[in-house]
Amino acid sequence: MKKLTAALLCAALLLSAVSALAVTRDFGKIKINEVMASNGNTLRDSKGKSCDWIELKNTSDDDIDLSGLNLSDGKKNLTKFTFPEGVVLAKDAYMIIFCTDYESVETLADGTVEIHVPFKLSADGEKVVIAFQDVILDMVRFDAQQKDVSYALKDDGTWAFCNTPTPGAENKFE
Repeated sequence: MKKLTAALLCAALLLSAVSALAVTRDFGKIKINEVMASNGNTLRDSKGKSCDWIELKNTSDDDIDLSGLNLSDGKKNLTKFTFPEGVVLAKDAYMIIFCTDYESVETLADGTVEIHVPFKLSADGEKVVIAFQDVILDMVRFDAQQKDVSYALKDDGTWAFCNTPTPGAENKFE
């Protein structure tokens, strides 16, 4: 019986170690994928508000723990928002970040995490920056946006305005 208990304990520890390896901190695989600085009717938060938004994409084959990663709307202050402990972006998945006047990270009833950062985006154009420990990992600069037209990353690595925004999904261009 002692051998069986020891074997089961060993197996449980091994499984927890293997599952822990599936979550990485490879921030270089987190990309800014789509930005909307003039949201009219494209997307609403859980309270029904139409906010500016940023979409991140995990291009990795592993889940990525975003704890400590920074998001900002410029290079002067890279730490306008820091992801708290426990926020994970699943492998090959998207995450919408709402740009508002307040900071909030809330797990909704359906299990998704809704994040609000304490800055808004300018429809006249500006930057979105991902950084870690004062090192810029990804950045996009966008020009003036029209209402409900996003600025999105194309498969070839270039950016273009997108008349059919795709928050939470693969970008599609007409």
